[in-house]
Amino acid sequence: MYPKKINKEEISGLHFPTEEVLTSKELQSKRERELMNGLILGNTEKGKCRIVFHTTEGDNYVETTIWAVTDKYVCLKGGITLLVSSIIEVIF
Repeated sequence: MYPKKINKEEISGLHFPTEEVLTSKELQSKRERELMNGLILGNTEKGKCRIVFHTTEGDNYVETTIWAVTDKYVCLKGGITLLVSSIIEVIF
């Protein structure tokens, strides 16, 4: 099943799993690098990226600007947060 495109404003109404979606440390490290690259893109060029993530309802994606990244959350434009452990991939 393909991820569903959603608007970033819809993220707050979604339900996220409590477990990590990426099972290997290598994939988690790759995701961390992708998030840092997305952060640089968002803060230097105001560029958008596609974030593919998992919810209890299925996989979704959002095209948005990354403004900040912490250990647990990604802060998107408009003050919306997304759980890092739910992110499958970041595409530029």
